[in-house]
Amino acid sequence: MNSESLSVFILFGLVLLLGLVYVVRGYLNGDFKHYERVDRQGGSVLLGKAVMNFAVWGMEPVARLLARLSITPNQVTLSSVFFGLVAGLCIASGHFGYAFCVAIVAGMTDMLDGMLARLSGKSDASGVVLDSTIDRYVDFFLLAGCALYFRHDVMSLSASLLAIHGSFMISYTTAKAEAMAVRVPRGAMKRTERYVYLLLALVASTFYPGSEGLSPLLVVVWLLAVLTNWSALMRFRSLFLSAGNVG
Repeated sequence: MNSESLSVFILFGLVLLLGLVYVVRGYLNGDFKHYERVDRQGGSVLLGKAVMNFAVWGMEPVARLLARLSITPNQVTLSSVFFGLVAGLCIASGHFGYAFCVAIVAGMTDMLDGMLARLSGKSDASGVVLDSTIDRYVDFFLLAGCALYFRHDVMSLSASLLAIHGSFMISYTTAKAEAMAVRVPRGAMKRTERYVYLLLALVASTFYPGSEGLSPLLVVVWLLAVLTNWSALMRFRSLFLSAGNVG
């Protein structure tokens, strides 16, 4: 086992161990922790709220530590750009294990900034705008890394580009719905789901890289390409019909 595989094995093992602690604690206490932000965001068939509650629970101590160190939410948000860019470069070069390690840190910072803002009382509209903007950059870096890795195969490259398009369209239609005060289908492959499935693909690809024609990463990229665009189309349909009724 090389250093890259060992890094993934240790980090993924720590996540599983923390998950075991969460489950045992919940059974012993007779109750699992629930969070308002998770209920507000909602789960789906592809990613249940139990997993999301576990992730928030695991990040709480880190958020409290950052608050004691006087680190601001915006500093945490901006750091995710660096981690997202490095993760994308690792994917592009085929270092999926290192990409997983760095991408999981980027994902943690995306959770921590909001938690830190609530703990420190520094939540404001500018922070929300910054967070949403940085999220788009990180999404692009990761999927652009996939596109670069699959650049020699037209179909695989096309899937990567479709995944980028679908991810951005979900964000766009969601923002448009909020601006129009229209309720749209929640659909599948929201950002958290996309991120988790991409992380799992990176783990699997570390130990079974396969080939450009068939690999765990490519399977997930195709899944993202299809489901993100389908979900975006369903949201667009609701927006279109709502706009027609208003007109």
